[in-house]
Amino acid sequence: MSAPITYAEWVLVLDVFGNGDDTALEQMEAGQFTLDGGTAQRFYARVEETYRKRKESWLTKFQRSFQVHAIRTDDELEAVLRDGKQNLLPLVKFVGIKAFPDDLLKILSKDLSNFVAESKKSLKDRAIKSVNGQEKLLLILDRFMLPEIQAGFSANKTTTEPMGNPIIPGKGRKIIF
Repeated sequence: MSAPITYAEWVLVLDVFGNGDDTALEQMEAGQFTLDGGTAQRFYARVEETYRKRKESWLTKFQRSFQVHAIRTDDELEAVLRDGKQNLLPLVKFVGIKAFPDDLLKILSKDLSNFVAESKKSLKDRAIKSVNGQEKLLLILDRFMLPEIQAGFSANKTTTEPMGNPIIPGKGRKIIF
């Protein structure tokens, strides 16, 4: 599939991304769209719908990871949080697509930042209630934030650098193939 230019092409690529295929990011980054009176509102609505769908998908996976992994140690918690942060990368890239109008990018970026801040606050509140506010646990949760995409974003690059904290492999089990 080529880079989207028309509204119909954007709808197809947004649907692909909304259904979980991150390869659509590269096409969107290469695409362009000129807003006109007939498609502007529909385009914004479609982008918002796609964003909301991926955000809900991330939240479902993130919550499930806490249920699936019986977290007993700080290292296990760090691993779950690291995976959650890593899984945010497609959303971070999506809210930075250069083909989107600036006002839409600002709205999406602000919403994603608020969403991650709310998730972090919720985790901290639960941690305080469940373990009597262990300081180390709160420090671990404090490192959960949006990953930062390096300058010169290209959807086929996977190099990222989180804000202030590098992603360090867990100290727990290692899988060797």
